Amino acid sequence: MRWGDAFDEFCHRHLQIPRYDRWAVPGGPAWLASPADEPALVETARKQLNFLVKMHELKRIVLITHYGCAHYGERLQKSPDDCLAAQTKDVAAAAKTLRSWHPGLKVRAYLAMRRDRCLSFHELRA
Repeated sequence: MRWGDAFDEFCHRHLQIPRYDRWAVPGGPAWLASPADEPALVETARKQLNFLVKMHELKRIVLITHYGCAHYGERLQKSPDDCLAAQTKDVAAAAKTLRSWHPGLKVRAYLAMRRDRCLSFHELRA
């Protein structure tokens, strides 16, 4: 199951964001979490996000990571449950990175979960 439609609905209906840019990459916020580990990856993300923030005059960014993310499963060689701690840590680090790049930018973070056909979004401390 792809998550894009659910993310759109969550942003439109729950967060009341009528228009937005979706920047979707494998691992999501993990791209911003470890600048020292993968500086080229972080620099690429920074350039793309700086462009969006500047050109579209963004005031907030919503970070979403999802349960069972294949990026984490592959990288950590762990079950979805055992990847949650790393995902949560990465979201907090990503939020901190974004705030350092763009002081005053509102950053909120969520964990998307799925049980059968039911999707839920849980706010994370970021």
